[in-house]
Amino acid sequence: MDLTALRRENMASLLGQLQNIAKENCINESIHIFLKCLVHGMQESRLDFPGGFILIKGELTELGWKFFNLMHHNQQVFKRILIRLYAELLRPAQQTPRSGS
Repeated sequence: MDLTALRRENMASLLGQLQNIAKENCINESIHIFLKCLVHGMQESRLDFPGGFILIKGELTELGWKFFNLMHHNQQVFKRILIRLYAELLRPAQQTPRSGS
């Protein structure tokens, strides 16, 4: 068998995937790590990028920025509505009588 060695990037990705298989909550954790990298503007080292996502980093980054921009837009457009909604949702909790009064 004539097998070629994996490139360092592919090896790191494969090792990351194999290590994540053993983790119970690997998908949720990987998504949180990706979002953390996105929030920091992808300035952190590639070592912080979740294993297994390296090969699709460009696509994930583009998708993440679109999501981030949409969330920012919605925050700006719906800010007043959200403030009133949160006030309504929190009001019943604030108006509950204290026990022993």
